Amino acid sequence: MSRRRGGVKAKPVSRLGTKDTTQFLEALKLYEGKNYKKSIKILDGVLKKESSNVDCLALKGLDLYSIGEKDEATQYIENAVSKINGTTASAMCCHILGIYMRNIKDYHNSILWFQASLENGSNNYQIYRDLATLYSQVNDHKKALIARKAYWETYMGYRANWTALAVSQDINGERQQAINTLSQFEKIASGKISEAEKYEHNECLMYKNDIMYRNAGSNADKLQKVLNHLTDVEKDIFDKYAVLERKASIYMKMGNMKDASIMYRTLIKRNPDNFKYYNLLEVSLGIRGDNRLRKALYEKLEKFYPNCDPPRYIPLTFIQDETELRKKLEQYIHPMLKRGVPATFGSLKNLYRSRGDKVIVPIEKIALEYLKNIDERKEQIPYIWTCYFLSQHYLYLKDFTQAQSYIDKAMDHTPTMVEFYIQKARILKHLGLLDSASDILEEARKLDLQDRFINCKSVKYLLRANKIDEAVEVASLFTKNEDSVNGLKDLHLVEASWFIVELGEAYQRLYLDSSNKLKELKKEIEILEESEEKEVKNQELKDAEGNCDKFQGLSLKRFLAISKFYKQFEDDQLDFHSYCMRKGTPRAYLEMLEWGKKLYTMPMYVRAMKRASSTYFELHDIRTKRSSDDSGIENGSKNKKPKKESAAARKRREEEEAKVLAYPKEQEKDVFGLQLLESKNFLEDFAENFYNGYLNQVSQEEKDYCLDFDYNLRNKKLALCLSDLSKLGSIYGEKSALYGAMAITLFLQTKKVTDHDEIAKKVVEKAFENIEHFNQGDRDNEEFDWIEFLKNKYTGNLVAYLFLYKHHIGDKETLKTLIIDQLSNEEPYEQSKVIRYTL
Repeated sequence: MSRRRGGVKAKPVSRLGTKDTTQFLEALKLYEGKNYKKSIKILDGVLKKESSNVDCLALKGLDLYSIGEKDEATQYIENAVSKINGTTASAMCCHILGIYMRNIKDYHNSILWFQASLENGSNNYQIYRDLATLYSQVNDHKKALIARKAYWETYMGYRANWTALAVSQDINGERQQAINTLSQFEKIASGKISEAEKYEHNECLMYKNDIMYRNAGSNADKLQKVLNHLTDVEKDIFDKYAVLERKASIYMKMGNMKDASIMYRTLIKRNPDNFKYYNLLEVSLGIRGDNRLRKALYEKLEKFYPNCDPPRYIPLTFIQDETELRKKLEQYIHPMLKRGVPATFGSLKNLYRSRGDKVIVPIEKIALEYLKNIDERKEQIPYIWTCYFLSQHYLYLKDFTQAQSYIDKAMDHTPTMVEFYIQKARILKHLGLLDSASDILEEARKLDLQDRFINCKSVKYLLRANKIDEAVEVASLFTKNEDSVNGLKDLHLVEASWFIVELGEAYQRLYLDSSNKLKELKKEIEILEESEEKEVKNQELKDAEGNCDKFQGLSLKRFLAISKFYKQFEDDQLDFHSYCMRKGTPRAYLEMLEWGKKLYTMPMYVRAMKRASSTYFELHDIRTKRSSDDSGIENGSKNKKPKKESAAARKRREEEEAKVLAYPKEQEKDVFGLQLLESKNFLEDFAENFYNGYLNQVSQEEKDYCLDFDYNLRNKKLALCLSDLSKLGSIYGEKSALYGAMAITLFLQTKKVTDHDEIAKKVVEKAFENIEHFNQGDRDNEEFDWIEFLKNKYTGNLVAYLFLYKHHIGDKETLKTLIIDQLSNEEPYEQSKVIRYTL
């Protein structure tokens, strides 16, 4: 069967004569020597005589790709593939196609062609290494093991191949075989390890002990063998922390708590600031449930390590007696305030969260009394940092007046301290005064123009205030701006995710503002008669429409940049599947694999995905609504033929393009992202660019079921929506307001008038028979008040009301009133966000 669509027979492949074969091999050598243009020149000569030779076509395609002619390269590769019947080409051709597919990151097809090269008689066994790498990249570890073993059998003289085989065996659960593989090489290399190889040797020894430890489980005999092995190789291992931690873990598992406690005391001696060691020491001593013994332990440890935080801090987490707790808090806080430690509040923040009811009041009293008893002129350092601490304290309590009062005192005393300006800006942000907050941080930035941190902080606040041009200008002070008007290209090049997400969110907010302005202008124009004022308003309307598209396109483009970064992170793993084996770092390699499994669930990616989802879903909903209205036309701005652009307008557009250009101009065909707004299927775009990666990696506990519900609902997959409802109920409870809001939304989708699949509707209807309070009579009653239903049956809250508002359920004005009422419990910043950008 041909690889081409429809099973059409491939054209016969021409064979080269002896002379042409020699020239082809010369072109291949030139390719390997990176002389791509010379290689192409020779191939052109051969192709003039044999235009259908797939070997030459494939090699020329690879040469063209290597010099950056990617579109032309694709044509040559497709031409070559179209002439091949299945994969029955020469081994050389298949190998070339495999390399090309790997270069374009089409890993599955690359595997296909590399495998075909071997099947068609290639004696280049390096292909097995490439196959192992590719199988690892696509997480097919069983086949990776087969390829690793085949390569190891061919090249047994290299330690990297033994390590790679052992790692592959370990990943596939063949732990004993992995241990045997590593042991076998150790015997071969015994007494032959050079100085340069000692680091690799130490890593492999520790990795072998890792496998033995995991393989031992809770078996005492096996754990003893692991301990014996660790003792034997300890002298050759550089990572002494890992050795001590492993010994302590083994002793704990074996029930030898005395030796375990000795190990943890040793670890504390080496690193007395590691909280984890103190907690494990408590466990090994068996005193976790006895606060008296814990207190005695930390009093002793405090004497040994007087300058370390854990022995002084940990007792604050468990002491119950109020008098004693206050005394300990004073002993902890006073020295820090006296020395002027800026991170005093940061050190106590976890305590605020975990024991707020017990510690907040005494901490406040301690700080106020301390401030009262110091002379601001003689003890300037304690004074300003105590004011700073109290400002942070009151901000945490959302007492903005007091927070502002204390930071003003600190700033009045010392107006050159950058940290005070940051705190002042933070308070203003929580009050919703974003313009003032950004102005304050600009003042702070000018106090120290060489401080990159305050520069980034100022940029962030400028973006939050939607001052995009100023933000980019400030960020550009620390970027390379050699071939562009600002640092936007460089910020994309260095993958500054925080900046690009903030920038995308700022554009999204500007789009929402422009959209609201557009609606107001349309209302004004409707009531105006023909006049000069109406012409002015029409021009404003045209500008607003242009801004809407521009801001929406740019926001989506910035979020897509985040998606590209993370896809690049995933692709970058490819090299490490072989690099880590060559460098002898199997433990770091396994950590990388674990990191890769959670790549698309990382906070910055999820944040960009959720923001992008709102744009994709809105575009989808608008298109669906237009289709249902049978208008068959897009909005006016997108139907009219574009008028000829004036020279002034073209110059203005080019200047604007230069400001927002994120990549070199030859790579940027859609600077403003307008083509993204004209996609054929917005839901497919969202899935391909963001959601598929997230779904493949997110755990059931961490999954955003509201987002999944919205996505499945628009895809008309009611059964999956029902599953989302069920999972949400299992996490938050079936009495939660959000569960009720989602249930109402799904229940109303089963109406006869909706265009969902009838079988899916019946499945959902059947499920709702077992959900309390819901009945079909209410569903079919157009006058039924679902908002009142939610209030009475589920005790509605802000999130639930916003969910109903988003899905257009119930009276809009009633929901607005309820949402605003619920917002009274939120801080001003959150209130302004919802009122300005959601309602």
